[in-house]
Amino acid sequence: MRPPDAGGRALIARLGALLLLLLAVTAAGCGGDEESNADPPPTAPELTIPETDPEPAPTETTPDTPENDTPPPQDSPAERFEDFCNDNPGACG
Repeated sequence: MRPPDAGGRALIARLGALLLLLLAVTAAGCGGDEESNADPPPTAPELTIPETDPEPAPTETTPDTPENDTPPPQDSPAERFEDFCNDNPGACG
């Protein structure tokens, strides 16, 4: 006669050891932190915008009026409009 097969008990023992190892690893990874989470988060630094050279003041131009007729730039739409008005005095107010 042969002794009973020990394979069933060995398998149960191995599964039990594996389960204990898994529980030990899981428990080691949970909690246990010594740092306090009650500290407030750090405040952000106050930001400032760097100053640049100020924009130059707009130059004072003499308005274009009938008493002070300033000619438009050469070959510009304004010059073509003035030419049209000179050729057709009734079309322009």
